[in-house]
Parts: sequence; C-alpha cells; structure tokens
Amino acid sequence: MSLPPPTSSSEPPSLKGYSLLPDAPAEDVIGGRFEVRGLVGRGGTADVYLTRDRTTSEHVVVKRLRPEIAKNPELHQRFLMEAEALRLVDHPAVIRILAIEHPEGEPPYLVLEPLRGESLGDHLKREGLIDPELAVRLLREVTTAVEGVHAAGIVHRDLKPDNIFLVGPVGDPSHVKVLDFGMARLSSEEHNESSMSILGTVQYMAPEQILVEPVDERTDVYALGVILFRMITGQLPFDTPDTKDLVRHQLFSPVPPATWLVDELLPGLEAVIYRATRKNPEARYADMKSFGAALDAVLGLAETEALRAAELDPDDVYRPKSEKGAHAAEVLGRAFHRAPRADSSR
Repeated sequence: MSLPPPTSSSEPPSLKGYSLLPDAPAEDVIGGRFEVRGLVGRGGTADVYLTRDRTTSEHVVVKRLRPEIAKNPELHQRFLMEAEALRLVDHPAVIRILAIEHPEGEPPYLVLEPLRGESLGDHLKREGLIDPELAVRLLREVTTAVEGVHAAGIVHRDLKPDNIFLVGPVGDPSHVKVLDFGMARLSSEEHNESSMSILGTVQYMAPEQILVEPVDERTDVYALGVILFRMITGQLPFDTPDTKDLVRHQLFSPVPPATWLVDELLPGLEAVIYRATRKNPEARYADMKSFGAALDAVLGLAETEALRAAELDPDDVYRPKSEKGAHAAEVLGRAFHRAPRADSSR
C-alpha cells in the first residue's frame, strides 16, 4: 500500500483543532513528501507527527518507527503488524491507515488520517472525570468500534484512555476513534508458549495478559471496564508506583466498587463494571456485543435483561491455562500475600 508520487503544493491548511506537543520536531520533511507541522506524540517505539502532504496540500499523520528501534527485528515486525491490523479493519470509529511506506535504509512509517480534538487520556488529565451518562455513551461507541476490530480477527490488547480519541471541539466531542494497534494480536499470529514478553499497559491489563497466556475478546472487555471505572470515578482501580505490586493487584485483587469513590451512579452501572472486570474471563461479558447491550440497558435504550447477566459472582479467580502461567501466578501470589495489605484504591 503506497501513496501516489507528489505532484503539487499550495497554501498550508490551518492547524486549528489539532493537539500538538510543545516539543520541537526533530525533522522538517519525512520521505521527501510530508512537511512536518508538529509533534502529535512520542510512544515507546515510534514518533507521531502532524504533516502536510505536498501532493494534496492536506494534513496527514505520519507515525514513524525510531531508527534505533527499527534495528530490532521483533519490534520492527510488530510495527509492520500494526499496519496489517489497521488494513484489516474498516470501521468509522477506528483510525484509517492511508499508506505504509518502507524506504530502503530508513525506518518504516505509517500514513494515517488526521484527527482534530484530544485523547480521552488528555481529557481525563485535565477534567479528572466525565459525567457518568456521557462516559457510558462514549464507551458504548468504543465497544461498537472494538466489535468491528474483533470481527476482523484482531484483539487490540492496549485499550486505554490515551488510545481513545475524542474527535471534535475540545470538551464537546462528536464521536470517538480507537487508535494505536501496536500491541494488537492478529488471528493469524500463533501464541508463543515460551514468550515472557508482557504486551500492553499494566493498569488496564487482564490477568491472562499479565501471565502471557492466550488472549481473546474478553481481554479487551476487561480493559474497557477499567477505563469506564476511571472515567466515572476519576481514579484507577489500582494505582501504585510499584509495578510489581500493580501486577499482583491485577492478578488477585477484585476491582473495588465504584460507589466507594462516587456517591451516585446510573442504575446498573456498578454491576456492569463489576462484570466487565472479573479476573476469570468466563465471568466477564463474552464479547463486545453483550457488553454494549448492557451499556444500552444502563442508558435505558435496551431491556434490563442485559443487566441481569451482570449479577455479582463471588468466584473471581483467574485460573492459569499453562504450567508457565501457574508457576508465575504462584510466585507472585506468595509475594503478594506476604506483603502488607494496603488499600489499593485512592
């Protein structure tokens, strides 16, 4: 997939509405074609730029692998898999890939549609939380997008506020877009039983991700449940600077009731969060369709039968599927239960 060669140039379009970092970009032009207008973000492996395409005179986003990362074969391949994942998904609430370029002797880069607005992560950093009804409506739209992702045979594995974009005027978004498929797992990708690489963001990881066991649609359900908790309470269920403690909480501690932090919730909402964030995948919503139906019921747009499926279940234990996972859980469990138990929520 590649763009046609440059043919023309004209007056640069306005930067109004784009969220750019104050950092000065290190480059002026990428690939001899994309004039850098600002830095959108810096990830663990790639830099993301807002650019002006000299061919169309329109803005596009360029996500380029860092040169030192491109030398790592595994990370290089994962970057290309992100492009493949985006190519497979065709949904209005998922960011569109326009091209992938792999210049000889240079790091590869993706050309993506530009988005005006801000990430959910930036919104939460500024505002703290979101009105519960708006939070449910926004997350409902995300479940529809992720349902399309799953239909394409992809598990996102890194759903978090920074990867959900609120499109439109800041503070008054019109719709959402799901971003960043750098950690996605394609159905064509075999599970590596020997891998010890934990992929994702620990604060939103389901136990099966923590133990590097097979993931499925319910893994993304867990992440969205944590995001919903964060949106309506202003806090993460587990928030500690010690990564090891955070991992242990994700494995063994139930997500606390949202009503510990918020006095009033929409009827049924706490039970929905509870169901989405069960440690045992069998106790979660089976897929995004059933999760979305429960959110509709909270909004009064569907029968409450969808909420009855969220009845509290005391069996909230993840049972590892592999010998490696069982051993890791045992080691982490011993350390966890020896440690002083402090309140894991803020």
